[in-house]
Amino acid sequence: MPTATTAEAETDNPHPPPGFLPRHRRTLTAALTATGLAAAALLGYTLTRDDDAPPEQRPAPTAPVTYTVDGQGTAQITYVARSTTGTTVQEAALPWRKSVRVPLGQTPTITLVLPDDGSEATCTLAIRGNHTQRSTATGPHGRATCSAELPRQDR
Repeated sequence: MPTATTAEAETDNPHPPPGFLPRHRRTLTAALTATGLAAAALLGYTLTRDDDAPPEQRPAPTAPVTYTVDGQGTAQITYVARSTTGTTVQEAALPWRKSVRVPLGQTPTITLVLPDDGSEATCTLAIRGNHTQRSTATGPHGRATCSAELPRQDR
């Protein structure tokens, strides 16, 4: 039967040679400690990290917009404010006025819908204090929309 060479014998033996552990105990202890500390640091970082938090961003530049609805009675009013989804005010009493800040690049829009009674109402839109559009709704379920461009750059 062939005999194993010394290199083969060392790789086939799962146990360290006699005297190996006492001679290298300090080195092994230091290596295991460093590995443990690195694993603990990685675990701590993973547990404290908040992947769901949005990245910090500067607020988008905005411009002042004033929406006005003149008339009597009530109307359903929808307007674009800071968010892109807009805000709905159901059955607001008239006259109604709202000043908001709209992000540059958005399109300020106000829409009004009259109730069944067939009244009359007028919406107006002002950007940076300057009147930009007016529209009138009449009759049952009458609708009016005012909209204007809001440039991406603040003047």
